[in-house]
Amino acid sequence: MHRLFQCAALLLLSGSVFGAVPRIIIPSHGHDIWDTAAGFPGGYVYSITQTADGYIWIGTSTGLVRYGGWTFLSIPRGGSSLETKVPVLSALADSTGQLWATDDHTHLFRYAAGLLVGPVSDNGKHRYLPALLDRTRDGWLLFASELQGIVEYEHGSARVLLDPSMMPRLLTAITQTADGAFWIGTRETGLFRLTLTQGVPEIQHFAALTNIKVNCLLPIGDSALLIGTDKGLLRLHNGNLGEARLELGGLEIFALAHGRDGDVWIGSDRRVFKAHARDIDREGKIRALDSLSVQGTVTALFEDRDGDLWIGGTDFIERYRASGFTTYLSSAGLPCSNCGAIYTDRRDRMWLAPLDGGLFLLSTGSIQAVETAGLRNDTVYSIAGGADDEVWVARKNGGVTRLHLHGDAWQANMYTRQNGLAQDSVYSIYRAPDGTVWAGTLTAGLSRFRGETWHTFSIKDGLPSNTISAITGSTAGEIFAGTPNGLAVLKNGHCVAYTAQQGLPPGAIESLFFDDDAGTLWIGTTKGISFLQSGTVHVPLGAPDALYGEILGIAESQGWLWITTRDHVLRVKRNALLNQSFGEGEYREFGVTEGLPSTEGVKRSRTVVADHRGRIWFSLNKGISVLEPSAFARPAFPVTMRIDGMLVDGRAVPADTLVHIPAGRHRVTFRYAGVNVSNPEGVKYRYRLDKVDPAWSEPTALREIDYTNIPPGQFQFHMMARNTDGVWSSQDTTIAFEVEPAYWQSRWFQVGSVLALLLLIFGLYRLRLRELHRQFNAALDARLNERSRIARELHDTLLQSFHGLMFQFQAARNMLPRRPDEAMDVLDSAIGATEQAISEGRSAIQQLRSEQIDECDLARWLTNIGEELARSQQTNGDPPIFRVTVEGEQQSLSPLPRTEVYRITREILQNAFRHAQAHRIEAEIRYDDGLLRVRIRDDGRGIDPQVLRAGGSAGHWGLRGARERAQQIGARVDFWSEAGAGTEVELSVPAAVAYEKSRNKRRFTLFRKGQES
Repeated sequence: MHRLFQCAALLLLSGSVFGAVPRIIIPSHGHDIWDTAAGFPGGYVYSITQTADGYIWIGTSTGLVRYGGWTFLSIPRGGSSLETKVPVLSALADSTGQLWATDDHTHLFRYAAGLLVGPVSDNGKHRYLPALLDRTRDGWLLFASELQGIVEYEHGSARVLLDPSMMPRLLTAITQTADGAFWIGTRETGLFRLTLTQGVPEIQHFAALTNIKVNCLLPIGDSALLIGTDKGLLRLHNGNLGEARLELGGLEIFALAHGRDGDVWIGSDRRVFKAHARDIDREGKIRALDSLSVQGTVTALFEDRDGDLWIGGTDFIERYRASGFTTYLSSAGLPCSNCGAIYTDRRDRMWLAPLDGGLFLLSTGSIQAVETAGLRNDTVYSIAGGADDEVWVARKNGGVTRLHLHGDAWQANMYTRQNGLAQDSVYSIYRAPDGTVWAGTLTAGLSRFRGETWHTFSIKDGLPSNTISAITGSTAGEIFAGTPNGLAVLKNGHCVAYTAQQGLPPGAIESLFFDDDAGTLWIGTTKGISFLQSGTVHVPLGAPDALYGEILGIAESQGWLWITTRDHVLRVKRNALLNQSFGEGEYREFGVTEGLPSTEGVKRSRTVVADHRGRIWFSLNKGISVLEPSAFARPAFPVTMRIDGMLVDGRAVPADTLVHIPAGRHRVTFRYAGVNVSNPEGVKYRYRLDKVDPAWSEPTALREIDYTNIPPGQFQFHMMARNTDGVWSSQDTTIAFEVEPAYWQSRWFQVGSVLALLLLIFGLYRLRLRELHRQFNAALDARLNERSRIARELHDTLLQSFHGLMFQFQAARNMLPRRPDEAMDVLDSAIGATEQAISEGRSAIQQLRSEQIDECDLARWLTNIGEELARSQQTNGDPPIFRVTVEGEQQSLSPLPRTEVYRITREILQNAFRHAQAHRIEAEIRYDDGLLRVRIRDDGRGIDPQVLRAGGSAGHWGLRGARERAQQIGARVDFWSEAGAGTEVELSVPAAVAYEKSRNKRRFTLFRKGQES
């Protein structure tokens, strides 16, 4: 940060080379200021401190304020209304990390769980007086007030070092030096020294400071003390009092603070001074100071663990970043917003060439145009140098120009084609350690200038291309030239080319950097970075994505490679690339939050360079930035993670205990943040919700995440944060919650549902058993009925016929001896009866066959039966005329009802053909939606009504059998007949029984409705 405090001075140069009027240029640094309009709660700032978790704590007249990188939060007092605030005159963290605070009535508080807890028990004497806090040399809390004396708190246990009766009045400051002495500053009586000899206090007053107001104290070294007073900054060492710095003698010093590297910060009215540790001797004398103008009177100073300076005032607080980039912008005097090639010489002068033309020199706070040799009207592509006062410039139209200091004046020498240069358009230039100058032209090859003579190498000498985009060299004398087609290595006039065939990434070479420490050439191409080592090209594997883009500039510092691309400014550990192994903290990207003007690199030769002091300079879109070697040298601190809140459907819920979310569909929001006061935008997060997310999320900058439709159960939400170095926090932060189930998601409902399902399955099983039992009984009844039918058929046909034959044969036997002629007639009659019995037996056997009806055509089957019965009647005369008619859409019949319909209709047709003596027989089939109807009518002799009422003739089973079969399948048979008027029989079968489709429809209706719904 010391560049922040350098005074501006003008560089006086020869007017023949430079523009007549240099311009002052003021670099910008990372600077933030917060007032009440920017979110700071306001009030007089008394003290600033930082705890180990990274939070900045600010004691103000309106209360204690916490800052974690995003917002300022006022801390309420515990045990009171959350709106109650107490003035905090001092805030301090001890060596254990415990934060302490005092109010304006000498009360002491400690911070716990988001509240100021206390006050701490003491002697109970309090009134409107200030109390002071500091740390002892061992890191414990040191408390001082007129009413309580001086008290040391070690692990929270109080030990009184000085009784209140011995305390000076109007205290303003207290501290302890490394030799164990305690120092007390007062408003009117000066300075006091307290020593403890075997626990006995001894207090000494320095009379020389009696009429001087002591504002602040700061120990230096072993025993020196800096004293901020209304008369300037004093020093005290071994009893000797004097001024620390003469120029501070007329200023009132309001605040003093240590820096992390031993520097000292000094606050006055509208000014802050910095004394570097190297400029402070053991007696407290300050040899040099840097200064900075600030907004108002400085009331508090503090340097945080990142090296940033915090400045407190009245109703505002400022911060100056020490760990960021120093940037030169066009708005602050830089002559270009897009500067191209840059070069820094050993006198801390920085040369820059804007993309739109010209050459400028930046030195000691001023910038001036270089106008010699037509440079003002030409475009400079590249700048190089070697000796302290020699600069070589590659130009678009003017070849090569050498600028060198002769006495107090700069002189220019131009080299063009007339002097032997290959081409006047030179894109890159390099000066080797031996003084040789190499110029890379746009289309004519590589020219070497040695001994006032130019020599050119081209593709004829082995170059991959005559367009040279970058040049560098090694201390061993090797020259490396980058081209659009590959790399050329020249040594002792011999050229070796490396292209994609040798492992070089495809694409043009944009930048080259030779690392002498590693003996490695780093190659930046349009397709990423690679390196040449021991004659072999390597492409690092597993590198971050940005390193496979267009590499525009490369430099090295302290083992880090600093690289610019089209949209990144980054650093990567050199060994990580060489070893192709990337660990946490070995890669980092930088942005505008660290002070850069942009992250867009510039396409020119040498846009990232390191100077002799180890600083890295970057030429970027919108400005030029420089980075001190100490910046970002320390590893970034781990990020402390916090979950700011949990919202359910947009409403905040308390998260101090297990959160219960009611049943239903909800949107659950988690808000979180990582504590990083220096660069909160650089923190990345990842999260995971147990039982929902299978793994950690991808890194994100979002600080809020939503979940919807989380199922019932207990969950934990996990969060981790990654610091700017890419290192994740060692432990995750969690919040537990429970989503209550709906009644149908509850355990008792699920158990009950399972039991109900089991009961349903058991019920269906029982129903199935009952159905199987019924089917078995039906099949058994069918067999019994079949046997009964067979018995009826045998009785009606064969048995009766056999009985008649037996009587005829018996009569013939009796007639044969006496009346042989009559006996022969009886035998002939018996033979005829025998033939009829055989026919009747054949018919009965046909009925016993297990015939199957065509399931698709009942009408055709009835037709075949009628034709068969008609043929059997031809021997007895003309058979009746038989006709079948069908009404309605034909349906397939179920197997079991189909068989019964077959047997019933066959029985009815047989009776009609055999007994009706009809001339016409008709069968009508009607397929209705609710019934299957089969009607058989004839014009025969009819049936006696008494027989119908009796259910059939005695000894005959036809009518009775038809009704019994119909009853077995849930059908019905109706008879209409009178003697001499014919007969009509109707078989009615319900559609649910008869039709196969009807059964399937009934079976699947429930499921189909479920699908439709």
